[in-house]
Amino acid sequence: MLISALKKNLYIITLIFVFSTLFSIKAGAEDQIPVNFKTLNGSWTLLYGDDYGYNFKFYKNYRAVVILYLKTDSIIFKGVYNIESSDSIRINVSEMKREESVKNIDLKGGFVKAKSSHFIFNTRIISSGGKKNLELRPQTIFIDGSDSEGYFEPYIKLDYSGK
Repeated sequence: MLISALKKNLYIITLIFVFSTLFSIKAGAEDQIPVNFKTLNGSWTLLYGDDYGYNFKFYKNYRAVVILYLKTDSIIFKGVYNIESSDSIRINVSEMKREESVKNIDLKGGFVKAKSSHFIFNTRIISSGGKKNLELRPQTIFIDGSDSEGYFEPYIKLDYSGK
């Protein structure tokens, strides 16, 4: 009788340990969110110190705005985006400009038409601890007909900053 009670208690303790281990592993894991027009919609930002960084804005009407912050200047690209596959997006750039500011950027005027310009990124959206991140890996960066791979880092992890 004492042995069967000990076996039962040992079995319960083992179950508690197994389930608590599984839940703690799951709680720290990243969940991958499917990339689609709904999950990509919004503003995604990565800012370093000294006003360097990136902002990607994806709108419901397929418009995209990409801002590169370069300490005292910004480069702004406007265009439309498409989800080419479950892990790839393409931004067809139609207008761009350089602005001598990183704050209060005018997104309406001063743009010049871009010719043969597009960005293709391997894309992943992850969620961990209630935060969403957009991971981008540039595959093709083509600006005005020229390969321009130096505009982006090889790996960019942006925080979701709202709609």
